[in-house]
Amino acid sequence: MNDKEYLKKIGIKLKILRSLKGLSQDDVANRLDVDKSYYSKIERGLTNPSILYLRHISDLYEVSLSELVDSNISF
Repeated sequence: MNDKEYLKKIGIKLKILRSLKGLSQDDVANRLDVDKSYYSKIERGLTNPSILYLRHISDLYEVSLSELVDSNISF
């Protein structure tokens, strides 16, 4: 799997986790104190977030960082 495909899979996982929490992209962006367009790009696999930012996302979604970055989608 190339980098682009990997980022896309992570983005799909983020969208699923967000939906399971009943949150909008606006909700997540506000809680993480980032611009909604930046978070949207992550969910669409268009940007490569830092490990620290991914840690904040994993905390918000109450999953481990390793679960978050695993390219398999399983819940």
